[in-house]
Amino acid sequence: MTFTHVVTFTWTGDAADDPAVVDGIAESLRRWIADADLPGLRSWSCGRDAGLTGNNADFAVVAVFDDVDAYAVYRDDPEHRRIIDEQIAHRVGQRTAVQFAG
Repeated sequence: MTFTHVVTFTWTGDAADDPAVVDGIAESLRRWIADADLPGLRSWSCGRDAGLTGNNADFAVVAVFDDVDAYAVYRDDPEHRRIIDEQIAHRVGQRTAVQFAG
């Protein structure tokens, strides 16, 4: 059994207007994942919406873990929190998330 985390963002401000801002956020997240020691992380990806359907969020992160405990380590990782605090939180117009076992 695995545990999956999906989060979507609709951007506001400079992130909504400047694709380079979102590219910078994605790069920071990818660099963190590449360098982090996150036991139990099976897969991780992020990216902007492809624009194929209206009313979608602008950006998503999908992560699959061995279990809830591995997700909690990821969620609470200090570098993850720093990226959220410094680059993401103030640019979010709307955030949705779901976590599920399966």
